[in-house]
Amino acid sequence: MNKMKDTSDRIIEAFLELFSTQGYKGTTTRAVAELAGVNETTIFRNFGNKKKIMEKSISYISRNIVLNKLMHEEITWNLEHDLLVISDGYHQYIENEKMRNLIFISLQEARMFPELSEAIALIPNQLKDELVSYFNEMHSKGKLIETDMEAQAMNFIWMNFGYFLSNSRFNENSFSDSKENFLKYSIQLFSRGLTP
Repeated sequence: MNKMKDTSDRIIEAFLELFSTQGYKGTTTRAVAELAGVNETTIFRNFGNKKKIMEKSISYISRNIVLNKLMHEEITWNLEHDLLVISDGYHQYIENEKMRNLIFISLQEARMFPELSEAIALIPNQLKDELVSYFNEMHSKGKLIETDMEAQAMNFIWMNFGYFLSNSRFNENSFSDSKENFLKYSIQLFSRGLTP
């Protein structure tokens, strides 16, 4: 790994650490520079501004996402099975402590800082693109009905994200059964609606 990459990673890690305790407003580029062990000019040279650090932080957290591997190595072309595998990977990703903090603090501060909403909107894009591609392939194999693939990808994402939000905010009190059962039955119904 080259020195520039190390510096960028240190800046992002410092940003995420401060963000999780200070929020977006309290996370200044000066504080990030101090924690990362660089001068503030280095931050501006590498990222430009705080919004860009936020966007790169989302990409940084996403680097460890297992979904890309799942989408290319564990797909069986059985809709219900595949969506359960994808859903499980999505929850592993979104329930990561750094991602959870990023989402909830961003939701709290989004009114004051519209750039947070823009940054958080980047989170589902990778999965959406992968799902649209998967749905199109399933359709070409005759295993999925003719439908708006992007709309169905977003339906799937929001079903999972809605469970994550509800479960996180209400401490599992909104659904009396396990996450596994919720996802199993939701995906079962979703899959049946898309199967010819």
